[in-house]
Amino acid sequence: MTAIFVRRFFIGTLVILLAFGAVPAPVGAAEPTVDAITVTVLSPAAPPAKAARRMEASVQVIGQNLLVGRKVSDVTARLDGYANLIKEIFDRVLVGYTVERVDITPGSTAHIAVTVTPWGDVVREAILELDLAGISPEVVPLLRADAGNLEETVQSVLVGLPIDAVEWAAGITKTVVRDELAARLPEFGAALDIQPGPRTVVKLALAPQGPTVQDVTVNLKSEMLPNFLLLAARPAVLDAARVMRGLPVAFVERHRDYFAGKVTAAAASHPVARRYGLTFQPVISPAAVTDVVLTANTTKYKVTLEGYLDVGRTGEDTASLRLHAGKRLGGGHEAFMEVDFLPGTVTWQFLPGWGYQIGAATTVGLKYNLSEHRNVLWLQQQVRPDWLLRLERTPATGYNEVGLRYRIHEFLGAEYVLANDEQWLRLVGNL
Repeated sequence: MTAIFVRRFFIGTLVILLAFGAVPAPVGAAEPTVDAITVTVLSPAAPPAKAARRMEASVQVIGQNLLVGRKVSDVTARLDGYANLIKEIFDRVLVGYTVERVDITPGSTAHIAVTVTPWGDVVREAILELDLAGISPEVVPLLRADAGNLEETVQSVLVGLPIDAVEWAAGITKTVVRDELAARLPEFGAALDIQPGPRTVVKLALAPQGPTVQDVTVNLKSEMLPNFLLLAARPAVLDAARVMRGLPVAFVERHRDYFAGKVTAAAASHPVARRYGLTFQPVISPAAVTDVVLTANTTKYKVTLEGYLDVGRTGEDTASLRLHAGKRLGGGHEAFMEVDFLPGTVTWQFLPGWGYQIGAATTVGLKYNLSEHRNVLWLQQQVRPDWLLRLERTPATGYNEVGLRYRIHEFLGAEYVLANDEQWLRLVGNL
């Protein structure tokens, strides 16, 4: 109820108390009293359901204060006086309508029927206009889908209401819209501006609440291809990821799959993806600076180029380059050739081999060093997205090597290597 209603209601109640007295029925009285009130609001132009319920609630309060506790016979004897008082009080607080008549049916549950007519023209159409300033146009369809058909909600509150009563019903409209948005778009606050008329316009401005995405970083990496081949696709992916800027972090978190699909589609549509038959696995970490990581895979080839620099290792070959060129054969099998170049001794090593992938994280295989005429058994285990465990064994010499590698970013990693009689730190450049 509005402040005007409260003030006028108490003034009206005071008039009632002075005119009729408010002496409660004596304890143990045999005569029945009014214990409850029901209300019906009637109108030639039916008001919207929510506005009608608000009218009924207002009349209910008046009726309870005026009639409940009184003898049914007393109400019956003064029926016209009570009806006129209810009409006078309600007519003063009801905006946009005239109270034509009030009819009371006495009883232990008294019924009050109120007939109202609108002052003038009514709202024939209600339009909802969304103000999404500062939000990327690509995200607008997602916001609209989340918000649902709010226009129907607005129409249910306003259409059929007298234009003069729109301001009176504004509180209902704002409450209903905000309640629905709180359930559907909890990450946004809402500000409403209502412009009454036969075609009433409700302007709804959405504003992010809580932490928002200030910036986005994009990394494209691959265990199947040299990373520099993916650089050409990075601008398109970054453009797709930038639509998250300015959005609440919680909203991005809730729609992680949607944004992952957008950046994946941007990468997959690039010519480099089609050329090498790439598929992408996205990982989005929503935060003030949101990280987007796309891991590229291919079912055709595995080609990598890495540079090694060993720190703390003895010998001349502390720096090297390795090219891995493989053809995926299906079923987790791969035939490959590795070529190592050792600039310290200016030598080359050629190692043809075979690998087999077990599950999503484990790969085992065998390769043969043509220069040293020795077999090498190897295993790789992806411990976490950025951690790789590597084991190699040369049965002929008993040489074992274990490495734990951490990917710093798509072009640089660090590996701790433990061999038979020494250990060192290896810097790995992923070219």
